[in-house]
Amino acid sequence: MGKKCIGCGIPLQNTDSKKDGYTPKDINGKEELYCQRCFRVSHYGEHSSSFLSREDYQKELQQWVSPKRLALAVFDIIDFEGSFQDDILDILREMDSIVVINKVDLIPGEKHPSEVANWVKGRLASEGISPLDIAIVSCKNNYGMNGVLRKIQHFYPNGVEVLVLGVTNVGKSSVINRLLGKNRVTVSKYPGTTLLSTMNEISGTNLCLIDTPGLIPEGRFSDLMIEEDQLRVIPSTEISRKTFKLEKDRCIVLGEFVKLRVLNEEEQRPIFSLYASQGVQFHETSLEKASLQKENENCLHLKKKQKFCKEIFTIAAGEELVWKGFAWLSVKRGPLHIEVEYPEGGDIVIRKAFIHPRRVSF
Repeated sequence: MGKKCIGCGIPLQNTDSKKDGYTPKDINGKEELYCQRCFRVSHYGEHSSSFLSREDYQKELQQWVSPKRLALAVFDIIDFEGSFQDDILDILREMDSIVVINKVDLIPGEKHPSEVANWVKGRLASEGISPLDIAIVSCKNNYGMNGVLRKIQHFYPNGVEVLVLGVTNVGKSSVINRLLGKNRVTVSKYPGTTLLSTMNEISGTNLCLIDTPGLIPEGRFSDLMIEEDQLRVIPSTEISRKTFKLEKDRCIVLGEFVKLRVLNEEEQRPIFSLYASQGVQFHETSLEKASLQKENENCLHLKKKQKFCKEIFTIAAGEELVWKGFAWLSVKRGPLHIEVEYPEGGDIVIRKAFIHPRRVSF
């Protein structure tokens, strides 16, 4: 086996700069090296992703699945549905696990970590999964990360190999770097950075982290967008929230990308809140003026021409309708009857409310 990039795990070579794993440095020495791609991603923020197929991802991951190892699964609390994928859940049914819930700092308002943990525990239980523990963290602020290490050492005092897994954009590489205490694994805001699995020991412990490639999940609206707009919808700060009480046939347009139309009769006016990244603009308008893909500064652009679908949903009070990888709405007073127009390829789900809208008066 030749030397591998310590950032993405790809075998290194210094003969062809146009192929993966290229480095201009001598690969025969003892120095640990990054490939040119990872160096540019880390130092200049360049985007250069190489995606694994779902089959290649499963093959890469399965070689590490073992009851002798611990699974450390990272989920994004802001895009929980987009990161709650069957490929990850299947492994959690096979292995002992600790579940890490990242990006808690982006939740609007105050929500106690125990509330988040209980909500996640319920979702996992519905899938027949009972982890050893759940850690609520913010890699950005280093909140809760010491607790992750303590949890692993509590259950495995003699050490263990830890299989770290998750979909793209959940902060998996950031979790690993926090646990290692150094920026070793390549972190990027673009998906597809880690190409092959890499192993790293946590200094001063008998723990070894196995960093696996991030799965490109199915059904995320963000993955339908051009790369520039993906960055707008993946939040880096506290997400936006706005509450509505609309009459029949009033519409809300999100980023000129998704449109919802209220179908409730006048005497049944519901109250609901919308949540999305601050980069996603949503505005109320009339049915006559509501249109999608209207070119302006708010418009989110599709990678390719896409068919738009219309679907009717009924969401009860205490439930949320979620556009995976994009936004969600939470119903305070319902039911809410809406028609949703959206690009084909994105998934919409209804779930028990994670965030209950604040008490408002109209």
